[in-house]
Amino acid sequence: MHELSIAQSIADAAREHASQNGGRRVVRIGVRVGEISGVSVDALQFCFEMTVKNTDLDGAALDPEPVPVRYRCAACGQEFHPVEFLADCPACGATGASMVAGDELGMSFLELE
Repeated sequence: MHELSIAQSIADAAREHASQNGGRRVVRIGVRVGEISGVSVDALQFCFEMTVKNTDLDGAALDPEPVPVRYRCAACGQEFHPVEFLADCPACGATGASMVAGDELGMSFLELE
């Protein structure tokens, strides 16, 4: 389960950022999770809660933001969500669109108290 190591990395990064900002208490951590990142949001949430239990981050909320897959058409510039992962542009029918979102995983914000 790679969600455990991801949860530990998130906790470590939150501690470091809090330390750089006067050691304030971490209240909430935003995390962008792409639809095809390979990360289960439920498993990540569980692992994070397990990782921070009885630590300085106990009580900090993990706020996952799901990011859907989006493609951008090279021909017309239209952004769209693929149907069954087909990258044919629904606006102009062109093929060869590029993925612009949906595979990311990273912290998006840190709320300190």
